[in-house]
Amino acid sequence: MRIAKLLALGAAGWLAGAALTGAALAKGVNIAWIQGNAVFQAEQRTQAGFQRYLKDKGYTDWTITYLDSGGDAQKVANNIQDAVSRGADVIYVTFADLRASNTVLQSAAEAKIPVYTVDSGWIPGSTADITTNNWQMSAEVSLSLISAMKGKGNLVVFTADYFKPDRERVDTLKAMLKEYPEIKIIAEHDLDITKFYQDTLSTMQDFATRYGKQIDAVWAPWDEPAQAVITALNGAGLHVPVTGMDGHSIAVDAICTDGSMFLATGKQQFEEWGARLAEFAARVKLEGADPKAVAGGRDIIYYPAQLITKDNCKPGTKAQ
Repeated sequence: MRIAKLLALGAAGWLAGAALTGAALAKGVNIAWIQGNAVFQAEQRTQAGFQRYLKDKGYTDWTITYLDSGGDAQKVANNIQDAVSRGADVIYVTFADLRASNTVLQSAAEAKIPVYTVDSGWIPGSTADITTNNWQMSAEVSLSLISAMKGKGNLVVFTADYFKPDRERVDTLKAMLKEYPEIKIIAEHDLDITKFYQDTLSTMQDFATRYGKQIDAVWAPWDEPAQAVITALNGAGLHVPVTGMDGHSIAVDAICTDGSMFLATGKQQFEEWGARLAEFAARVKLEGADPKAVAGGRDIIYYPAQLITKDNCKPGTKAQ
C-alpha cells in the first residue's frame, strides 16, 4: 500500500513537472527587431527565413516588434535603447550601421539582453554577428569584372560607407586594382543609403552623360544598386558589364539572360541567417542556454557566399 502511494505521488510529480516544462516551452518570446533599412531585399529574405523557422517549429506565440531605422545610424542606436527600455527578451539588429550604438549596446549587455546582429559588424556589446566573408565574396565578384575588362579600361565604382560589409567589399576591390594599373576609376560615388536606389539611378545617369562611351564597366556594392545602374545605362544606350552582390533572384535571372549587362553576383544565405536568429532566441529563452554559447562562442559567424556568373546560373532559381 505504501509503495503504491509513493508510486502514485511520483507519477503525479512527474506529470506536474512535464506540465511545467510544456508551459515553459510554450511561452512566447518577445523579440525587438531593429532594421537598418526595411526596404532592403536582404532584410525581407532574412525575415522570411526567420518566419519559416517559427512555422516549422510550431512557435505561434512569439511577439516580434519591427523598428525601421531608415538608414540612419543614430536611429539604430535610439531603437536599440527603446528595445532595452521595453525589456525585450532578445534584440536583433540587421544590416545596420552600429557606429553610434556602442553605449546602448553596453546598456543591453548590462540588462542581460542578448543582441544578435546581421551583416552589421561586431562591436562590444553585441552577442554575435552573422555575416558573409565579404572580402572573399568581393574578391571573387571583382575578379570576374576585372577579367571581363581584360585588366584595363575605365571603371565606375559605387560605394556605401554606411555598411561595414560594404566598406570591406570596396577595400577588397581597391586592393586588387593595385595589381591592374591599366584599370582607372574614372568616377566614384558614395550612396545615400536612405534613398539608395534613386541615388544610384540619378548618379549613374549623370555619369553616363558625362563620360558616355568612356565607361568600360561598373562595380556596385550590392544587387539593387546594380539594377539601378543597368536601368540608367539602358536609358543612355550604353552596354557594359556590371556587378553586384547578394544573389537575389532578380539578379540571378538577369545574369542568366543572354545579352544582359549583369555579369556576376555573390549569393548570400539570408534565409539561413534568419533561421539562425530564431534558433538562437529559442535556445536562450526556451531552453535557458547561454546567449554566447548558442553562437558557438564566436563574435562573428561567417557563412560562405557562392559566386554566380553566366557559367553556373540557373534561370528562374529562387534565392535560398
